[in-house]
Amino acid sequence: MRISTKVECGIIALLDIALNANNENTVKVNSISRRNNISAKYLEQILPLLKQSDLISSVKGSSGGYRLQRELEDITLFEIVNALDRSILASSKFSKELEQNATDAIEMCLWRPMTSYLRKYTQSMTLKDLTDMYYERKKYNDDISFVSVRI
Repeated sequence: MRISTKVECGIIALLDIALNANNENTVKVNSISRRNNISAKYLEQILPLLKQSDLISSVKGSSGGYRLQRELEDITLFEIVNALDRSILASSKFSKELEQNATDAIEMCLWRPMTSYLRKYTQSMTLKDLTDMYYERKKYNDDISFVSVRI
């Protein structure tokens, strides 16, 4: 399954903030951009969506930047994905040109079970799980110089 670049970069940005905003400090867009090789302008389009969903907050000024709004274990992957693209975990919509029996069969046998599984999985996976996985991988690969998680 492929997800959009916006969702992938949003997850990476949140993970970067989680890893680098120690003790109430903020993380600057340019720092996230540099560490992860993501355009700062692109991040400036993504981060407001995460802020609108109350996943992060922003601080203005010279020491400003972004920080998590809640604890790592209280932010689910489901919330993150929905903040960035509501269509991924939504119910499918078929063309009205398809015959109803075919549409029903496809919906019942394929899309509904897949969507249900993805929803359950993303609701159980938290930002803490992602940071734990990052640190576990870092233990075995000290060459990790930036957060680069491909989902």
